[in-house]
Amino acid sequence: MFSIFYEQMRALYLLIIKELEMTLRHCFKLKTVSIILLLSILVGVAPAGRRDKQMSTKTLRSMARAYMAFGKYEKAHLFAERALRQGQSQKTDTGEMALCLIDMGTVCSYEGLLTQARRRLEEGVELQKEALFADHPYVAHTLRMLSNVCLRQGDLEQAEAVLSRAVGIMLNHCELQSKEMAPFIFESANLQFAKGNLNQARNNYQTALDAYEQSYGSQHLMTANVLEKMARLHTAQNDTEEATQLLSRSLKIKTRIYGRYHPGLIDSWLAMARLYKQQGQTERCEYYLAKSTETVSNSRNAVTMARVYEQVNQIRKQGLIAAAIVIN
Repeated sequence: MFSIFYEQMRALYLLIIKELEMTLRHCFKLKTVSIILLLSILVGVAPAGRRDKQMSTKTLRSMARAYMAFGKYEKAHLFAERALRQGQSQKTDTGEMALCLIDMGTVCSYEGLLTQARRRLEEGVELQKEALFADHPYVAHTLRMLSNVCLRQGDLEQAEAVLSRAVGIMLNHCELQSKEMAPFIFESANLQFAKGNLNQARNNYQTALDAYEQSYGSQHLMTANVLEKMARLHTAQNDTEEATQLLSRSLKIKTRIYGRYHPGLIDSWLAMARLYKQQGQTERCEYYLAKSTETVSNSRNAVTMARVYEQVNQIRKQGLIAAAIVIN
């Protein structure tokens, strides 16, 4: 028991060292060796001891999740992939192996590696059924995540089929009006939005928003996510004034939770840039585009950088394309 505790505490210590090192280096431009030495003195623990290669899959996954929380998906990918490889080589029990696959799929989803995310989540949910049972709520949540990946791939038929299975499982355990159903109602709204059923999407978003605000409050991250999606719906309906208000509320909540320059804010900034582009407010548009490119450059994640730069170029070309259509 003590060795497991020691291992997990050391893993957390190493993660804190790395994050504080990067922060101090950015603020004070100190050398790496000096920073590590300073932090070791402050913490009172030397970075020696058991090697990283002896970490359990649970510890590796915990570090992957911590890096995801920091928005450092490339590092999260490395730890999640390492946990998965270690689990496969050591013939880890079914339940832990399922979590290794699901965590790997989650990281890939954040990175935009949707094909990999879908495969890992599909493999993970099958093992999860074996470890728990096919009707378990955890299985439903994994299916919900898988449905979202299918949706982002444009496979609406499969997204709907998977989400229907997830909702069916949840309704065996709770009422439709319960807070546990809010994530599934939210995902249903996303699906309806993608299918063009805007009125149904709006109703589902409002239901999910009411549930989140009642259960978690108006300043919760889940509340912010619904507000952002509602803003995108209003944008699609050319209601830019309401969209701007909703997105501003969402961005304020997310900034308070994440901090001012977190990669988790990039999609919100890009959405805000699109709104200001539609409204002809070029300076405000460029302000959010600049924040997006600066933050994604610091992340050093090639996949995310490519996705963001592509979207930035698309936003900048919106006005040019419209002007070209008018001229022709």
